[in-house]
Amino acid sequence: DQNEMALIFDEVITGFRLGPRGAQGHFDIPADIATYGKIIGGGMPIGVIGGKSKYMDALDGGQWRYGDDSSPEVGVTYFAGTFVRHPLAMAAANAVLDKLIAEPSIQQDLGNKTAAMVEQMNLYASQRHAPIKVVNCQSLFRFKIPQDIAYEELIFTLLREKGIHIWDARPCFLTTAHSDEDIAAIIKAFEEAVDEMLSLGFFPELDPSKNTNTQNTEETAPLQNTPPVPGARLGKDSQGKPAWFIKDPEQPGKYRMLEQN
Repeated sequence: DQNEMALIFDEVITGFRLGPRGAQGHFDIPADIATYGKIIGGGMPIGVIGGKSKYMDALDGGQWRYGDDSSPEVGVTYFAGTFVRHPLAMAAANAVLDKLIAEPSIQQDLGNKTAAMVEQMNLYASQRHAPIKVVNCQSLFRFKIPQDIAYEELIFTLLREKGIHIWDARPCFLTTAHSDEDIAAIIKAFEEAVDEMLSLGFFPELDPSKNTNTQNTEETAPLQNTPPVPGARLGKDSQGKPAWFIKDPEQPGKYRMLEQN
């Protein structure tokens, strides 16, 4: 405000998910311009730019009504894109907005359900001394596993085998379409997958005398296949076999494979 610079929030993930005002409401920081994605159209292909009139007037010409004697008050910037003002997407967006207005607590209720689910999964992981935790912000949640554990992402394969599809290590979202039975199924599959990862040796069991809090898993978990040098990361060589890699000092952003003795 002091420097008359526009503050822009990318609300494609957070908009209408963290609350009616998205991240702006969640953090109590009003933005000058905000962008939204398919969530405002209930999943339909749509994008929305909203904001204060001093910025938006350049796109829509200010306050005027199409079809009568009024006309744009300021110069209009040409703006176009795929599915711009598509009737089906517009109808879907209206339906979503009507739903949000009719149920103002819908995001908070869904966030409470997500928090309860996450708490139950973390409690089980803690009881089993497994190096995994689940974090969330309202209905957005994700699994966190120390990256130094070899093949840690196999847990996502196990979850898929149990009917729960989660894109490996990516954010997840609980929705109003998920029933209490669905949430119970997610928790059950998670518990079974954790047990299998432990029994098969892919998860090292944490020492409860050193750490019984899954929130500190990343810092204190004893690692399976300990890196040969600090900072080494597990990957695959040209033949697809497991190998350790370190940052290449001669090529920033690149890694080079450590020779095995």
